This record gives sequence, C-alpha cells and structure tokens, in this order.
Amino acid sequence: MDFLLVRSSRARREENSMKNPATVIVAICLLTAFPKGAVAQDADPMAGFPSLDSATAATQAAQEAKQAANLDLDQLASMDVKVTSASKKSENLFSAPAAIYVLSGEQILRGGFSSVPDALRSVPGLYVAQEDSHSWIVAARGFSYAFNDKMLVLLDGRLLYDPLFGGVYWDTFDPPLGDIDRIEIILGPGGTLWGANAVNGVINIITKNSQKTQGLAVAASAGIDERDKASLRYGGGIGQNLSYRIFAQGMYGDPTVDASGTPQPDQWNLQQGGLRLDWSLSSRDNFSLEGGGYDGAIQVAELNFSGPSAAGPTEPQQDVAMKGGNIEGRWKHHFSDRSSTDLLAYCNWFDRFDTLGGDVRNTCDVEVQHDFIFTPRHSLIWGGSMLSTVDTPSDNFEISYTPARERDTTYSAFGQYEIAAVPDRLRFIGGAKLEHNAYTGFEIQPQIRGVWTPSQSATLWGAVSRAVREPTRVNTDVDLKVSETLGGPLPVFAAITGNPALHSEAVRAYELGSRYLVKPGFSFDLAAFYNHYDQLINVGPPGPPEVLSSYIEIPLQFRNSGTGQTHGLGLFTELRPVGRWSLSAGLTETRGVATAGTEGVDTPRHILNLQSRLDLTRHFNFDANYYYYDAISELKLPPLNRVDVGFSSNRISGFTLSIWGRNLQSAHHLENNTGEPYFPAGEVRRALVLELMWRSSTE
Repeated sequence: MDFLLVRSSRARREENSMKNPATVIVAICLLTAFPKGAVAQDADPMAGFPSLDSATAATQAAQEAKQAANLDLDQLASMDVKVTSASKKSENLFSAPAAIYVLSGEQILRGGFSSVPDALRSVPGLYVAQEDSHSWIVAARGFSYAFNDKMLVLLDGRLLYDPLFGGVYWDTFDPPLGDIDRIEIILGPGGTLWGANAVNGVINIITKNSQKTQGLAVAASAGIDERDKASLRYGGGIGQNLSYRIFAQGMYGDPTVDASGTPQPDQWNLQQGGLRLDWSLSSRDNFSLEGGGYDGAIQVAELNFSGPSAAGPTEPQQDVAMKGGNIEGRWKHHFSDRSSTDLLAYCNWFDRFDTLGGDVRNTCDVEVQHDFIFTPRHSLIWGGSMLSTVDTPSDNFEISYTPARERDTTYSAFGQYEIAAVPDRLRFIGGAKLEHNAYTGFEIQPQIRGVWTPSQSATLWGAVSRAVREPTRVNTDVDLKVSETLGGPLPVFAAITGNPALHSEAVRAYELGSRYLVKPGFSFDLAAFYNHYDQLINVGPPGPPEVLSSYIEIPLQFRNSGTGQTHGLGLFTELRPVGRWSLSAGLTETRGVATAGTEGVDTPRHILNLQSRLDLTRHFNFDANYYYYDAISELKLPPLNRVDVGFSSNRISGFTLSIWGRNLQSAHHLENNTGEPYFPAGEVRRALVLELMWRSSTE
C-alpha cells in the first residue's frame, strides 16, 4: 500500500488527504475522528471569501504565516490560518478538504535552501530527486518520470507547466526565495479547480505582496560544490495605496560529478530581474502587476544525427542560451460581502535549447472567477478561462515536428458548490471543470469532497475525483531519431514518432484523511489514497520499416497502452518536547503497478523524513534533516540516505546568517537514473553553503 503524507510547516499544520478502499485504513481514520474537545472552528462560508490571490489576501496570508511560525496544530486551528489552493478560496488550513501542506517563507529562509525544488524536498509526500545541476524531478503518488507530466506547478496563478514535453523547467524558475510568501502543495488530483495535468498534485507558489517587502534587501550565498547566488531588492511606495518592489539576481551553478567524482559538463548560469506593483484602488478593488525576464546558459548534450552518414548519437556538451520573460495582472473586485470576482491575465515567452532541440514559445491566458454566497450555508464558485499558446520547435534531421509551427487554444469553464449540511461540523463540496483542448477535444474533471470536524482537535475528510493529463506536443507531433545502425546498404534509424489520435491519460482517485491533535505539542496526520489510471501514454513496439530516399526508419509510435494503479498510506507526526525544540517525522509508503508495456511507477516504496528544529537562543537556531528513499528497482537506483545540518540566525541589526552542510553522508550520490544516454544523470556532491542577508526593514 502506498503511503502519502502531508506534513506541516514549522508552525503551520498541513492537511493530508488520501483514500484507500482498505477497511483497516478506514477504521483507523474513523477512530481518530472521535476525540474529546470543544467546538471546531469551522469553515463558515461567509468567512472564507477570497478566491484567487488578491493583493489583500496575499498581505493577510503573509501576516498569518509569520504569526504561525511558532504555533502548534491546536493554535493553528484556533487562529484560523487560511489557504487558497484546496478550494480556490480562503479557508481554514486545518479543515481544508485535501491533502495540503504549506511551506512558509520563514521556513524557506531558515532552511538555507538554494532553490524552490531544493526547498520542496522537505515536504513529506513529495519525491524530489536532482538529475543534474539544473534539472529535478518533483513528483507525488507515483509515475515519477524524468519528465514529470502529472504535477501542475503555478507561480502566482501563472502556469509553469510546459506543453511541449509535459513538465517544468525548474532551472529558469528561480525567484528570489526571500520574495516567496508560502508554497501550498496539494497531494492528489486538482483538475476540477486547476485544470488538466493536475493529476497527482498541485504546487502553488505565492509571492509576497510588495507592501511586505519595503526597503532594501541584499543577499548573497556561496558554497563548496554548490551554486553561488547574489540578489538585490528594493521596495517602496507612492502614497498610501500603492507599493512596489524591484529585484535583480544572478547565479552560477556548479556541475555534478560522475561515479568517479569527475565533474560533469552540466554547469549553468542565470541572470534575471523583475518587479511587482500592488495598488489598493478602493475599499472594494485591488490590482497587482508583476513581470520579469531572464537570460542564461546551460550545458547540454546535443543529438548529432546530422544526416544519414552521421555516427551520432550525441556530441560533447556545449553552452546554449535560454531566455524568457513574463507579465501578469490581477484585479479583484468585491461587489459586497457575499459576492466578489477575480480577473487574472498573463503572457509569457521563452527561447531555449536543450538535448531534445530548441523551442520558441509564447503563451497568454485570461481567467475569471466569481464567488457568491447565497446563505451562510450555501456558496458557489464558478468561472472560466482561455489559454492560447504558439510554439516553433527545432526542425532538423534529428528532431522535427509536424506541423512545424502550431497554435493550441484551450477553453474551460468550472463550477463548485458547497453546502454546510451541519453548520460548523459537516460540509460537502461538489464540482466539475469542462475543458476543450486542441489534442483530445472535450474533457470533464469532476469531484466530490466532504469534511467533518467533530471537534476543534479533529478533522476527517474524503474525496472522489477524476483528472486528466493531456497529450503533449512531443506525444502527438514529434519525429525523434533515437538510435542508428550502420553497415547495411542504407543506415537504419529508430525514431520515436507522434500519434495525433492519442487520448488523454485519466485518473480516478479515492482519498481519505484525518488530522488529530492528541494534546498541545503532539499531533499527527493520517491519509490514504487509491489511484486508478487509464489510457497511459507510452512508446509502442517497433512498426514496419519505412524506406526513405537515403535511409531506413523504424517508427516507434506513442500509444495509449494500458492502465495502472498506485495506492498509499501516510503518517506524519509532530512533537514539541520543550518550547524551543520541535521534532517531526513523516513516513510515506507507496505501492503500484502498471500494465506490461508501460513505464513503471518509478517511485520509492518507502520515504522517511525526519526533521529537528531547535531554537538555541533568542537569536540562533540549530536544525537537522534526515531523508531516506528506498531503492527504485525499475531505475536500478540504490537506497538513498541524506543528512543536512544547519546553523542559522534570526534578524540581528538587519542581518541574518545561515550555514548548512548538505549531503553529509557521502562525498557524492546518485538521486536519479534516467537510463537514457541523452539525459545522463549526474551525482550530487557533498556541499557547504553560507548565506548572508541584510534587510533594512522587518518583513
């Protein structure tokens, strides 16, 4: 059985969700739902009004996150900390109807992390593996491929999921970590609210309102066998209602090494800048505008089948450019205490080259959402969107697409109704999203969720939902040479080819979760899930050879080749032995199988996460993390043990300092093995990282 767990921030507690049909799991969850206790603080529909993140919501959430930094689960429940990702509206974290974890900005800074995926490693229930110096797998609940196409990632509502290959370019998504207010992670399907490709989870990164980043901030980090980074940020205001911030950041990433310890040619660098503006137009209107751009270079192995006489398959790594930019605006209007709208619009573009060739892409999206509360017990969220993207990928002998340039437009509409069957105790949520995309036409993604809060110290929730993963441009349109055989009258190439007749992958998910405060300072989350997958997309067997003018091609076409399932159980517990010391432990057990002819589940069966947070004095902290990933037989990966130890300071005269030793257990280790010669995995080295930050104002 699979164990997925949701863990809580150092003071913000997170909810865990999963449902497995096993009777014993149901029984355990039910037992935890009958504690003694007072009346629960609930999800009154009149109280949970904001939908998408407005400037007001972001500011309020930032203040609450800071207050939450030293609270236990009971205090979190009583303070009514809000999250927005589970229901696309503000609601109590303790009673949200999903497996949701919140990683606060304070946790990110204290942890001394060098990047967002590095910080996500600390989230129980997520499987994070570094492939090389600039590539990561961030996955949940199985099917953790090199291109993780079942996890949706957003930054302030802007999609980071790339429709060419399905996944995220984590190297170009590298915001100043001090600007992040929080990261909300949902484990499980989110298609009803967030749309296609939110199959196994949603990662929603929310940056701080510029009101919270006033003054000057300078940060620099350097390390042995780690990336070097420097950033500069300034925030100001115009009058009482308009605030802004601007930033610039540069970094250089050290290469990984091979098994012998020799550096791999995969180093990279990135320079970027951006701004954000928040304007309170009136008591009913808030507007935000943000944008930025980046320019950098990475080293990659380029395919070298330049023609039928080439000896291929790759040529030595070389520096290739990557650049891009984005602009986003959001307007929130309150008609009344019962009705509000959010309007979000953004455009982004990028131009980059990697092993699978280059791609130039432009994307624009417009989304609108309306929240309406009929009565204190009945509320509705509904909205729609239109996303249009056009790209021109590489066109050469090694890799080409038909058509060479394509515009895809997706239209969607969704609605979600909530009823409080028993006020402050029992509520039900039902909804669906209808989308029309260019690959498979209409798709529907429904869900039903229920939440029971019998007391302030307990929550029991369950969900049944469906989500889809759309085919990518690679799946439908590519012609990719992957091997070459010489010696005959004509060279023979094996080529992966697209299939325009593909259907979307679909998951039916069943989740059940319980959160329980045993006593002040001791709490746990228990969650279970069962996912059934249909129409999994994989490369089929070789087709009949096609004799062309100067070579022979053997096609291996993408197909919907079968089904699969994953199931899991997760337990997370937190203990505070004394006021200054907190311990947390998370165990994730994952099992699954896929039909013969498909890729494997590719996820560790056992994941263990142990963390210790000790406030040595008023100003200084000592923290330690231990991570264990079980072996992945499909990838021939051995078990992984990882130890990180760090010392950090709180703000003293504007300065904060952190020193972290990472991967202390070994000189270097392998975290992922793609098995593909075109995507060689590097080994991550032991590292020592020093970071110093100065801020002129308190955030």
